[in-house]
Amino acid sequence: MISRRRGREFAMQLLYAVEVGKEAFAEALKGLSADPDLPPDAKEYGVKLARKVLENQDELDAKLALASANWDLERIAIVDKLIIRCATAELMFFSDVPLKVAINEAVDIARKFSTGESSRFVNGVLDAIAKTFSNSIQRNEQDAE
Repeated sequence: MISRRRGREFAMQLLYAVEVGKEAFAEALKGLSADPDLPPDAKEYGVKLARKVLENQDELDAKLALASANWDLERIAIVDKLIIRCATAELMFFSDVPLKVAINEAVDIARKFSTGESSRFVNGVLDAIAKTFSNSIQRNEQDAE
C-alpha cells in the first residue's frame, strides 16, 4: 500500500527546500532522498505531487488568494502555503484522492509541521477552495441535464 501521508510530507519538504533553500528541484530531491526510512512508493508519490505543484504554482496560488481574501499571500506562513498548494493540487489533478481525504491529510500535516493555529487556517482555506470545486461540479452536472 502506498504511504501517501509520507509522500505528502516528502512533497512539502521538497517544495520547502526549493522555495526557502533556493535549491534546484534535482538537488533538493537528491538531498532528501537519502532518508533510509522513506518508502520508495512514498518518494514516488511525493515527487509526482511536488512536480505538479511546481508546474501549476500560479494557478494554485490564484485559488489560494481567492480563498484567503483577507490574507496577503506573502503573509501566509511558508509551510501553510506549501501544505495548501499540495492539497489543492491533489484536488485538481489527482482524481483518485477524495476531497475530504486531501483536506484531512493537509490539516494533519499542518498540525505536525506548523503552528498551533495553522491546522484551522489550512482547513478553512481548503474548505473554501473545495467549495469552488463542488460548485463547478454541480454546475457541470446541471448543464448536462
